[in-house]
Amino acid sequence: MAIFYRGAGIGTYWHIHDARQMGFLARAPQMEPTTDRLMLHIARGTVNSPFISLTRSYGIALNYANFFGTEISTPQRPAYVYEIEINEPIPSGLNFLDPIKEVAPNLPSPISINPPYQHDGGPVFLLGVVDPINMREFLTQPAPQPPASAGTPRTPNLTIALETLVRTLRDAEILTIGTIPADCVKHRFEVY
Repeated sequence: MAIFYRGAGIGTYWHIHDARQMGFLARAPQMEPTTDRLMLHIARGTVNSPFISLTRSYGIALNYANFFGTEISTPQRPAYVYEIEINEPIPSGLNFLDPIKEVAPNLPSPISINPPYQHDGGPVFLLGVVDPINMREFLTQPAPQPPASAGTPRTPNLTIALETLVRTLRDAEILTIGTIPADCVKHRFEVY
């Protein structure tokens, strides 16, 4: 048995619609589940995709529920965290993807002239990738250059692949393709 969570902020689709009654389904299940769409889903928050995001972390789902809705949750108007239980055999038509395993095989060679997924910023640069709202200053600091370099000051390289990898790890994210049946949605916790 595997336990997953999904946060539903106030005003979001899964706050208004009870997944315990209808299960979870993707917004665009007919789309081809490509690696590019997977990266857009995770790194850019593109919800018009064939994927359903879940997390292994109750804390991440709680954060999404409390801070990613149309308003801040309160005891009088709570957000929700859903608990999803998946047993083997996995329900028919439902597939689970580890985004790290999906993206990693498609990364360029470390000596390729294509943009690598590695950044060229300082060690704190990743803090900005992890939390681009509260730690934006780490994203915008100039990339360190060798002494006597005549290079133009610029921010470090940030590719969608790096954003996807970092945010997948940050959010303990797992993606599904297909419908998560209602009987797998075991709880809907009120949170604030």
